[in-house]
This record gives sequence, structure tokens and C-alpha cells, in this order.
Amino acid sequence: MITRIVLAVVIAVVVGILLTSLLGPILNDLKVPIAETVGSFFKQWGFVIGLLAGLWYFFSGGSISFPSKPTQ
Repeated sequence: MITRIVLAVVIAVVVGILLTSLLGPILNDLKVPIAETVGSFFKQWGFVIGLLAGLWYFFSGGSISFPSKPTQ
């Protein structure tokens, strides 16, 4: 339970930082009207989207499963 909470917080922070600091400014610099609109939306609402991503991770079961090698 604690690990799910910690991972959900990490996911929320990472998504928020990526949207507000990386993807939003990159889209704003493209100088295409729709990209500027989406970029400013990400810069303004990035941490809210990150919070929603963290909540989704927590309430969906909180498991990131990677494909495993088949056993024989």
C-alpha cells in the first residue's frame, strides 16, 4: 500500500514536470497555432494532469507489469 502511494506520487510529479517544463515549451516554440494552444494548455494544467495520472495509477491497482520470459 505504501509503495503504491509512493509510486503514485512519483508518477504525478514526473508527469507534471514533463508537461510543464518540457512538452509545453517545446510545443509553444513550434509556432503552429494548434501546437501553441496545446503547449500553453500543458504549461498551465500540467500538474493537474500529473495529479490525475497519479490518482489513476493508485486507484487502478498500482501495478506496472513488464512482460516476463516464458518458463519452460
